Amino acid sequence: MPNPPAPLTTRPPGELYLLDHDLKADPAAGYGKVREQGPVVRGWLTETQPVWLVTRYDDVREGLRDSRFVSSPDAIEGHTGEDPRRTLVDMLNLPVEVQKYFLVSALDTDPPDHTRVRGAVGRAFSARRMQALRPRVEQVAAEILDDLHRRSPDGVLELVDGYAYPLAITVVCELAGVPEEDRAVFRRWGDDILVMEPERLRKSSPAVVDTVLRLLDERRREPADDVLSALAAARDHAEYRLTEEEAVAMVLNVVMAGYDNTAQLLVNSLAALLTHPDQLKLLQAEPELMPGAVQEFVRWCGPDIMVRMRIAAEDTEFHGTTIRRGDCVQFVLVSANRDPRRYDDPDRLDITRRPTDGTEGHIGFGHGIHYCVGATLARIQCEIALHTLLHRHPGLRLADGASMARTVIPGTPPRLPRLPAQV
Repeated sequence: MPNPPAPLTTRPPGELYLLDHDLKADPAAGYGKVREQGPVVRGWLTETQPVWLVTRYDDVREGLRDSRFVSSPDAIEGHTGEDPRRTLVDMLNLPVEVQKYFLVSALDTDPPDHTRVRGAVGRAFSARRMQALRPRVEQVAAEILDDLHRRSPDGVLELVDGYAYPLAITVVCELAGVPEEDRAVFRRWGDDILVMEPERLRKSSPAVVDTVLRLLDERRREPADDVLSALAAARDHAEYRLTEEEAVAMVLNVVMAGYDNTAQLLVNSLAALLTHPDQLKLLQAEPELMPGAVQEFVRWCGPDIMVRMRIAAEDTEFHGTTIRRGDCVQFVLVSANRDPRRYDDPDRLDITRRPTDGTEGHIGFGHGIHYCVGATLARIQCEIALHTLLHRHPGLRLADGASMARTVIPGTPPRLPRLPAQV
């Protein structure tokens, strides 16, 4: 067993830097190279924050089920050191008064708190309820396309801001109970988070927190059938009692993940089809392939590069590397979903690819207790949005003069800025 490297306080020259421009521009290729260096590789989240990277499919699945890797230092008995997650919060440059809302969500907690916090919202995302939303999602997709056509007399549809994002934010905000007049606040804050604009976040973060607090207070007085009401009621729930900070954090996570991740999945899927005309033609000829195709899109170009950072709760030997108590660990989804140990020809998009082991065929929505609560809704929206668009426009193609470079098809960048398609 190799000895663990001595603790370092600054990044040595040449060691992997997670904020490196080339790595952010093409994480599928970048983390793919890391995957072939070994099962556990040291990288740096910042110039002073080291992190262990786990990049292979089986290892990521194993690690996400391993209780030795926790989400919060509060789960480490006797922990008195700094909270390594503060590095991420500090990078956002949030005002002091709102920082407390960004480290208490279900994604940042461990059992039994995780069970309590997730339980407060779990029923709102039951598979039965998500399936019942299909007619409404179909209606919203049709209405948005109708409006987009009216605003696109040249026959070129801008499918990012014109289709994917309006659909995703409408559906998740209706589910959450966010009125239309308040949705722009969430969109503005989400955009600022994604582009890491600290000065803008100093303004948009207090605004979105204030909006959530107001909406929760309104639902306590006048409950409805939505996520906000469920979280407002959980303040007094015997089993799933939430603090105000936990309720706010859950609303932020539900809306942010529900609109941005879903929209990115849809945009990435459209970009994949438009740049793989053989797959587009096959899907149009055999629309019954759609559910499996969406699973392949999650694998090949899902919106999440990695899961939330974990922390070693004890000295841990993991695939030949000793990870010290308190060390940070990143489980990387984009490389796991392209692992040749798991997939034949993993970099090839194949909408007929099907798992044979009873799994989804990917871990694009995570794994274990932190598996994405909105995964079913994201898949349903992607299926319906693609079907609606392709059914109306069987001749859909990239607009004349548009090009999609390889570097802008994720598992690659966080977001495609534009996606013009000719109908």
